Amino acid sequence: MSELPRPVVSSEEVFSQLSKENVIAVVESREEKLSLLRSLIGQSVVARKSERANGTQSHRFVLFVVDDNFSIDEYTTELENEDFTVGAYTVALHSSNVNEWPSVVYNDIVVVAANMLLDSLIDGNVKLSQAHMIVISDAQRVMPMQIPHPIMRMMTDFYAKILQPPRVLATVTSAPDRWASLDLTPLEISFRARSFFMATKAADAWFGPLELVLEYDPYRPASPGDMISTKLREADPEGLLVRSRDIRRGRRVWNQLGPFANNLFWRAVLTEVTVSTTTTTVTNPKLLASQSAVRQKLVQLRDTLPEEALDVTQSSSICNVTPKLAKLIETLSTYDGHGTGFRAIVVVKDRTVARALVQLLQIAQAKLPFIRAAEVRHGAMSDPDYQKELHRSFDEGQFNLFVLTKPAQDLELPPASTIISFDIFEDQLSYTYFHTHSKGRHSHLLHLVERGNNEQRRILAHVETVGADLRGWIAGFVKGDSHALQPASMYTGLDPCLSDSDDDDDGDTDGDTYKEFILDATTSARLYKSDAEASIHRFVTSFQQQTPWAQESATVSLERRTEGGPQEGYWCTVVLPGSTGVPDVVGPYCMTKAQARREAFYRACQECVRRGLMDYRHFPQSKWRARESTSMADEGEVPKEIQTANTSTATHGYPRKSPEFWANSPNYSTATLYPTVIVPDALAGQPHAPVVLLTRAPMPLIPDFLVFFSGARATVHCYKGAPFAVNSAQLQALRGYTTRAVRSLVNKPFDASSDSLLCFFAPLSATWKALPGTQGMQWSQLPVAEHIPWDAVQLAADYFAVPLYSDLASLDDNARDAVVQDRNVEFTMRHFLVKVRHDLTPLSKVEDSPREAEYPNFLEYCKARRKDFPGLEDEKQPMVEVTAVPGVVNNLHPMSTPPTPPAKAPLKYLIPELTYKFTIPASTFRTLWLLPSIMTRIDSYLLVKELDAKLFHLSIHEQQLLIALSTRAAWTESNYERLEFLGESPPDAFLELQTTTRLTSASDTIVGDAFLKVIASNYLYVTMPTAGEGALHHERQSIIGNKTLHECAMRVGVCPYVQHKRFVAKLWQPPTAQPPSAVGVDEDAEMADAERDAGKGPGGQKRSKKQRQLDSQNTLWMGDKVVADVVEAILAAAFLSGGHEVALQAARRLQIPLPNIAQWTDFARMGAQQPPASVPAPNVAVLPAYTLEAVQAVVGSTFSKPELLAQALTHGSAFGSAELASYERLEFIGDAILDFLVARHIFERHPHLSPGGLTLLKGAMVSNRALAAVCVHLDLHRHLNAASEQLAGTIRRYVEQLGELRAREYDAAARENRLPGQYWLEMPMEPPKCLSDVVESVIGALYVCDGFFEVGVGRFFDAVFKPFMDAHVRLQTLSANPKVTLLELLQAEGCQRHTVVKKPHERQNVPIEMEVRVHDQVIAAATDSSAAIATRKVSLAALDALANDPELLARICDCGPGDGKRPVPKPEQIARDVEEEEAAEVEEAMEAMLNEAEAE
Repeated sequence: MSELPRPVVSSEEVFSQLSKENVIAVVESREEKLSLLRSLIGQSVVARKSERANGTQSHRFVLFVVDDNFSIDEYTTELENEDFTVGAYTVALHSSNVNEWPSVVYNDIVVVAANMLLDSLIDGNVKLSQAHMIVISDAQRVMPMQIPHPIMRMMTDFYAKILQPPRVLATVTSAPDRWASLDLTPLEISFRARSFFMATKAADAWFGPLELVLEYDPYRPASPGDMISTKLREADPEGLLVRSRDIRRGRRVWNQLGPFANNLFWRAVLTEVTVSTTTTTVTNPKLLASQSAVRQKLVQLRDTLPEEALDVTQSSSICNVTPKLAKLIETLSTYDGHGTGFRAIVVVKDRTVARALVQLLQIAQAKLPFIRAAEVRHGAMSDPDYQKELHRSFDEGQFNLFVLTKPAQDLELPPASTIISFDIFEDQLSYTYFHTHSKGRHSHLLHLVERGNNEQRRILAHVETVGADLRGWIAGFVKGDSHALQPASMYTGLDPCLSDSDDDDDGDTDGDTYKEFILDATTSARLYKSDAEASIHRFVTSFQQQTPWAQESATVSLERRTEGGPQEGYWCTVVLPGSTGVPDVVGPYCMTKAQARREAFYRACQECVRRGLMDYRHFPQSKWRARESTSMADEGEVPKEIQTANTSTATHGYPRKSPEFWANSPNYSTATLYPTVIVPDALAGQPHAPVVLLTRAPMPLIPDFLVFFSGARATVHCYKGAPFAVNSAQLQALRGYTTRAVRSLVNKPFDASSDSLLCFFAPLSATWKALPGTQGMQWSQLPVAEHIPWDAVQLAADYFAVPLYSDLASLDDNARDAVVQDRNVEFTMRHFLVKVRHDLTPLSKVEDSPREAEYPNFLEYCKARRKDFPGLEDEKQPMVEVTAVPGVVNNLHPMSTPPTPPAKAPLKYLIPELTYKFTIPASTFRTLWLLPSIMTRIDSYLLVKELDAKLFHLSIHEQQLLIALSTRAAWTESNYERLEFLGESPPDAFLELQTTTRLTSASDTIVGDAFLKVIASNYLYVTMPTAGEGALHHERQSIIGNKTLHECAMRVGVCPYVQHKRFVAKLWQPPTAQPPSAVGVDEDAEMADAERDAGKGPGGQKRSKKQRQLDSQNTLWMGDKVVADVVEAILAAAFLSGGHEVALQAARRLQIPLPNIAQWTDFARMGAQQPPASVPAPNVAVLPAYTLEAVQAVVGSTFSKPELLAQALTHGSAFGSAELASYERLEFIGDAILDFLVARHIFERHPHLSPGGLTLLKGAMVSNRALAAVCVHLDLHRHLNAASEQLAGTIRRYVEQLGELRAREYDAAARENRLPGQYWLEMPMEPPKCLSDVVESVIGALYVCDGFFEVGVGRFFDAVFKPFMDAHVRLQTLSANPKVTLLELLQAEGCQRHTVVKKPHERQNVPIEMEVRVHDQVIAAATDSSAAIATRKVSLAALDALANDPELLARICDCGPGDGKRPVPKPEQIARDVEEEEAAEVEEAMEAMLNEAEAE
């Protein structure tokens, strides 16, 4: 214990220390943790009760914070004691409509989940000051970089603001053998605590293998890459003999093993290709000749491959292996003297690499004569005889080293003395199997890690972080106890067991082992048997997280039997939580335990998928394949499938992505259908009946969303239903109903067979009800089949309409909830029946129906207008009043309006005898009328789920990701502009308010996402320690510039997922299976290229207008700037979903160039590894003690590195031009973090403000003038270290004048009973730039001191900076003239039709009335005797209206959305126009006064 980084103490010492400061206690097991907590909490409660008895303190409780809702009851039971009372703030209390905290705070201890505590703190229902101690039970799950984790938000947003905060006791559970490597510094900074290790004895009897990390150097080959692959592409450019999969495999062998192995690989491949193709039968002479020519080239290339010897010496100039392989060979050579007892297992990710590795280890030059290696086949699990042979050969020493890949990791093999993880697996299930193959403490587990590779370091640290519950499960599993399923704390990544080599569809698999899989329709992911156990673990874990009240677990039981022979066999049973509704799953009879376990888990997956319970979130996801080219700019061309606009090379056309869900649906039978019940709220006060969407494949959960029509809105709810089987008659009825609904919506012919339809629509009867609490629940599948009115379905399938009138007695019943039409044809106008008018007959004359105005009554109108009118059987029948059914429209935007009505007079009354009733009821048809928009929104969510799972591994909230992918051109409720703003620096024109009405730029700011700006600044600061501010700015632009972001999006393949097309309702059709084309793919592409310009389709026929419209919908034409903005918005969505760490991982997956940054702590680690910048001793500033104390008092935090504060306060003039000694580098990083904090604050403070308003506010808060005012307000200028007397004099004059302006503004605000404004805008002189610089540099110094976390900076921002800005900067105070601000805001929003006008009056000498009009609608008005004052009042009123009503502009402004950002306002021109208008108003007023005087 003497080598531990923190002291080892007893529980008594911890309690003593807890009375002085916050404490983090590291314990080795859950039992030790509970014992410690009972002791410390008990002592604290007793001491507290003693103080209360003496009357010195009021009642305060211990706040016991657990990580999840599931743990509340568990810890409540564990803590119960007769000496103190324990209360639980449960989910039920939290869900109540009233504050339930008073019912639990009387207890000595209150147990609460972190997320519910944060909600309660935000709502003000409880305060941290009510507690005398806060206990954080599982601090190892709280990582500071995962902001906003609830506990971290609690510490930064609430705990940091308490003057006398309660003590914090946090516990970290970790195995003792990992204590030496624990990095507790981030937790210590966040909790303001000291850490201690608890002196306890080992509680776990299992000791795994001794784990060691073996570092190897990065592979930097002399040649640029796999030259053989390049030559192969030249020899066979068409891929006639050498497939792309072979090229990919060769590249993996090159990267993992080196040139020698690559030569062996290609020699074998080329031999096989040239031999096997000679026996093929090709009838096409041209193709045969081409193959023959390619074969000759390949034979020549094979013969030229060098016959070199293996050289593993890294220092040798002819070394032909990678450092990784050399390290493996070096490690294995150390076991040469171990004799016959040596056994080793090497685990490799890629199957091709594994095969090549076995071959290399047998070569004599490897100098491993004692190694007898063999590859373990993938199909070993399904071949009992092969397994027995493996077991025998390994046990007897025929082979002493096995190389296996992840699909074979669960094989039953004799234990090995050494397990070598050749690759790093981000999966604790694999880590468990490493243990099962070892001999416990008498063996080694070796991890090969590339030196300096932070990504591998992050993965290994994640995998090796094993809590007590997981450690206990691993111990039991290794010993043979496999009854319990893995604990929820186990991490199983989404990487599949099969490697990329296995994913290549070449049929090269072991038998039929990997031909059987489960397909996920949403993402096209495949779940093989080797993936089943991890998928069931993810499934059960997500179930337990969403249903914590159930408290159900899953179990696995293994039964051993003998069936009529000497061989024994096994059955495995998987028991899932009962609330899932899945019965016990029994696997088939198998010869081995491992196979029985795998088969049972696979059957459980099949059952869960069949029931629609397991979805894309539980499936493994293959590695996202990005483009191989690193830069489009270098190549000077774009991929073939991407078009370039003729008018601009900065605009490209991308193929529009369709959801894979519909493409995969034909793989599912129509015998079972999966229902999703669609329930819109009443839109415009009209009832909407539920409609069920029936899909062939299980549709994932669809969240609620909004639809709009004529200013009204409604929420659409989607409920999952239980799947059910349909017979052929029901299927045909559903087909008929669906086609009837579609034909009525588009009012055109449409037909499709039941096999080609990928979904069906059906009504639900009034007996169906949504159960409370089931919405959004994967597990709550409501019964649907028994609520489908099959008679109504069949009626609509057979007939489009039936007579409305049979007799007078039934008319009212027939008219209820009816849609009617005035003729017996299918494609015609339809009308909602409003009511039966018993006060009218066909002989009546009405004035409110213009259609019949020229006729004496309705009957005469029919006689005149209907050909061969036969008359009526009943001329006294009542009339029916109707209103037209509008055509389908885009209901996804708040400005959704009905189509332009026809010019002729509308129909209002119908004669029942001449009227036909549509066979679909009105309430159901209203929902069907919304279906085109609803299905479009569902498609958007399917694409988002697909992208989130494949690229981002479910790390981004899908609603946020959908907004990030939606551009303004998509014309939906929300688009990326607010997300993109989250940190977007304003254009230069907005940064500096130079005069009362004029805006100019202050510095070279970078437009882009602020979070991206932060991570780029962090990266450059730590990797370029000797670079000055100018060089840092230049390099940052190369990372966050639009060109780079566009290339990243192109390379990754995000562009086809962008929602950039406005939904055109009249082009909508339901998803159908596309029939196979008779034209080949290549031929079809060539024909399309040749005929595109001619407007012709295949065959030379001219395409119809509708076909051209449909074709245009399949191409997304976007400017490169739009694509870059989408990337920035995705990062903002990731940050809002999971904080800094999730956003950083999203940036890495988008391939933003941040080499070797794998997690947030890498910034501090890389900074510490860089050599310090050499600054001459005379140029190092000395920080006076009083300055350190004064600045720390201002910022409210301690600088752990005072030398950084000294640098932050040092102006460049202090040491001549010594750039590294001045504050410029710290200003660079401080500018980025302040920019981000301000943007996040404005984003959260104004949740509905438009992007234009957000940009204006942000520009005002980060301007040089505002920051200079902050500097003077905080007296930071007094500590500035500068050697220029001229600068000092300028600062003194500025401070004096600013003080006068501040006093004047505060006096005026007090007199006028208002908040003060931006008094610094009235300053006639420019502020010295060093004043704003020093604010940013001090922030940067504090940020770097805290390891690039926002702990101290966030505290300073919340306590000092934010209150100052909120008190002075508002929309109304952005300029001395509110009209300037108003016009800037409207122009920033892209609105072109707006004006501030004086309302004309005929009378003179009346108060002047000013109006603000947007699209001819008045949004504000004000009156005053002075035109200037009236203009000021009306402008302020309009700003208030725009700020308080987020949809005001969206409702009235229909200026067309552009392809990119709207034009940047020109403030100088706006200011000049305002000045000219005001001057004209003054002249007009003076002229009126002169005229009035002359008249008198």
